[in-house]
Amino acid sequence: MKIVVYCKYFNFKNPLDKPKIETFVVNVPQIPKIGETIVVERISPQKQFVIIFEYIVTAVQFNASKESADSADAQVNAFLNHCWEGTSNFKVTNFLEQ
Repeated sequence: MKIVVYCKYFNFKNPLDKPKIETFVVNVPQIPKIGETIVVERISPQKQFVIIFEYIVTAVQFNASKESADSADAQVNAFLNHCWEGTSNFKVTNFLEQ
């Protein structure tokens, strides 16, 4: 399943700044439900470690029509709950970005 994740986040250094929207596509075994966690691994630009992002799903919209084989199965709104640095052998049991 391919989902598009929309995540609004605030600048922690200056919380009064306008929030930013991050959008990315994730392949998951099943479409997550509201309240579930999506865990995404991203390699740092230096490629020395992995940054793990934990998102909580706040809304799910299923795509009723499949206009092309490449379109997403659903759109998900989420908020960033936590992020930390790990190593490349870090095992994540939830959903992973491919």
